[in-house]
Amino acid sequence: MADKTDKVISDYINGRMQAKIKAIESRYLYRIKHDNLGIRTAYKGTSEPEGNILDKERMEQDKELIELRRRSELLEALLNTLTAPEKKIIELKYKGYSGFPWYRVVMELENAGIEIPMKRAKKIYFAFKEDVSRAL
Repeated sequence: MADKTDKVISDYINGRMQAKIKAIESRYLYRIKHDNLGIRTAYKGTSEPEGNILDKERMEQDKELIELRRRSELLEALLNTLTAPEKKIIELKYKGYSGFPWYRVVMELENAGIEIPMKRAKKIYFAFKEDVSRAL
């Protein structure tokens, strides 16, 4: 069963975290005002440049966006400290929604020309997961 740490790492590896960030940003930057009949109107009650600045300020104060960006920067920094084979192990283990099983991870590594035993791969995986859970 996946815990919070697994979900955060999986979202980052598979690009779902970046998609959430872009969705929140676009929600603030590309607002369309609807009148009471459901018709789009250009008037927001302020001038357009002033409204854009206010939307950007609201976006910068959005707690969910701040937390997603912080997690993204944290995971990027932690992944950059790993070597290429270690990154490959983490990416394969979190690929898709449930990740590959260990025998498939080892098989994919062997196909890529990386000879790492399953025990060593698990040790790398659990050490990385521990580092991420400590930082969150």
